[in-house]
Amino acid sequence: MAYLRKENKKGKTYISICESYRDANGKSNRRVLHNLGNIERLGEQSLQHIANQLLKLSNAAVPLNDTQELERVNYGFILVVYTILHQYKLVDYFRRLSKKHMLNYNLLHPILLMLSDRINDPVSKLGSHHLQTEYYGLPPVELHHFYRSLDYLSTYNEAIQKHIYQHNRNLFNYEVDVVFFDVTTFYFDSDVVEAGALRQLGFGKDGKVGKTQIVFSLLIDKNKMPIGFEVFNGKQFEGHTFENCLKTLREKYTIGKVIVVADSGMMNKKNIACFEKEGVADLYEYIVGDRLKNLPHAIKAKLIDKQSYTTTLELGPEGKETPLKVCVIEYGNKKIIGTWSAKREAKDKHDREARVTKAEQLVKTPDQLKKKANNYYLKTSDKINYEIDKDRIQEDAKYDGFKAISTNTQSISIEMALDHYRHLFQIEHSFRTFKSFLETRPMFHWTDDRIKGHLVLCYIALVTTRYIEQKTSLTENEIRKVLGKMQLSKVQSEGKMFWMRSSQNQTTDKFLKDLNIKPLPNTISEVAIKKYIPSIL
Repeated sequence: MAYLRKENKKGKTYISICESYRDANGKSNRRVLHNLGNIERLGEQSLQHIANQLLKLSNAAVPLNDTQELERVNYGFILVVYTILHQYKLVDYFRRLSKKHMLNYNLLHPILLMLSDRINDPVSKLGSHHLQTEYYGLPPVELHHFYRSLDYLSTYNEAIQKHIYQHNRNLFNYEVDVVFFDVTTFYFDSDVVEAGALRQLGFGKDGKVGKTQIVFSLLIDKNKMPIGFEVFNGKQFEGHTFENCLKTLREKYTIGKVIVVADSGMMNKKNIACFEKEGVADLYEYIVGDRLKNLPHAIKAKLIDKQSYTTTLELGPEGKETPLKVCVIEYGNKKIIGTWSAKREAKDKHDREARVTKAEQLVKTPDQLKKKANNYYLKTSDKINYEIDKDRIQEDAKYDGFKAISTNTQSISIEMALDHYRHLFQIEHSFRTFKSFLETRPMFHWTDDRIKGHLVLCYIALVTTRYIEQKTSLTENEIRKVLGKMQLSKVQSEGKMFWMRSSQNQTTDKFLKDLNIKPLPNTISEVAIKKYIPSIL
C-alpha cells in the first residue's frame, strides 16, 4: 500500500510517496514511488493542491461529520477598493493624515469601509457601522470614527481632488484636451434653512419642492474620468458657476489648451466673456449649447431655414455614420453651428403634442392651472380663465428638429466640435451614477463640513468605479454583481480552521486579471490568506 513518508535531512523535511511490499523471501520492505521534495520549498498552497488532486482521483468524498461553516464574508469589495486606493497612493495618503493629526485610529479603515458600502449597497454611516462584519479584513471601526473621517475629508477636499487628478494622468497616460462641465443639485430631507450655510432653498433639478439643497458642479474628461468638483450654496444660479470652473482649471490643475464643453444652461454673456480675459483667451476654447430662440432675428431666421443647411455625416452609436444637416454662421468672435435631423424633429413634435394634450386636460381642471399653466401652452388675461395658446404652439413648431451650439474654437473642425458636444451625455451619465448608483442624495448631514466630506467620499467612489470600468469594460451593475459574489467561508474541519473561497467563473477570472489582482486558491489557511489579501490592519 502506498503512503507518504517524511524524512529529516540537515534540518529540512522532505516527503516522498512510498510503497510497502514483500520481497521474494517474504521480508517486508519499501520502495520510493516519487520524491515530492522539500516541504518548505513546496509551500502550503502546493501541498493543498496536491492533496485536492489526489482526493479527486480517488473519487472519495470529503468527510463532513466534523466540518462546519463558521461564518461567511465578502472579500471582493474591500480587496478591489483597497487595491485601487493603493494604485492612487491614497492608502499612504490617509495613513500620513492619521499620523499628522495623531489619531488613535487609522483614517483608512472607516473610509475604505464606507467606500465599499457605497459601491456595494449604499447605506448611512450608521448602517456602515452595523454592517462592517460582512466584509473580510478590517478591524472594528467605532461609529464616531465614521463621522470624524468625513470632517478630515472635508478639510483636505481640494488636496484629495488634485492628488487624484495627478494620478489619473499617470495611471492612464493621457493629456486632457477636452473637458466636460455641468451642474446639478442634491437635495436634503429637510426644509430648515440656516443663514450662510450650504443648505438653502433653490431651484432643484430633482423636482423636490420645499427641500433644501446644494449646487454641485463636476468636470470630467473625454474618457469619463472625473477631474474635479465644486460645491455651492443651494440658491446659487447654475450659470454663475462656470467662471469658477475656468478658475479651477487654470489655478488648481494648471490645465492649459483645452476645450470646455457645456450645455445651454451655461450660455450667457458673462460666461462667454470669461474666455476673452487676458491669460484665458489663448488657453481655453468653448463649445456650448446655445438657446436658438434667444438669438438675433436675422441669425435665428437663417438657422431655422432648411435651405441654409448642407448634409454631413456624423458618427452615431457603435461607430455608425448617420446623415446630419449643418449650417454654420459667423457671429462676432464665435461660430454658431446649427444642426437639423429628422429624428429630432419627430421627437420635438411628439413632445409638443403631448404637452398640448396635457394642456387640454388642465383647462378642464381649473384647480391645477395656477400651478402648471406656465409649463404648458396656456394663456390667461385674468388668471382665472385659461385657454390654449395656439400662436405659441405654431411658433414652437418652427424649431422642430433644430439645435444650435456656439464655439470659438479654431483648432478643430466643425465635425469634431459636433462630436465633442455629442459626448456631453457622458457627464450626464456621471451625474446619474452619483445620484442613483452611489445614492449621494438625499443627504442627511447638516453641517457644511459633513456635507463636503460626504461628497468627497462619493467622489472617490465615482473615481474608483470609473477606474474599474476602464480596466474591465464592465458596467456599474456588472461590477457590483461580480464583487458581490466574491465571498469567503470560514470552515472548521477535524479541529482545523481554514477559509474556503466561493467558486469563480470566467467573468471573475478576467475581472481579477484586468485589475492585476492575484486570485485566491480554493482553500487557504488564516496565515496564508494574508499573502493574497493585502494586510490593511
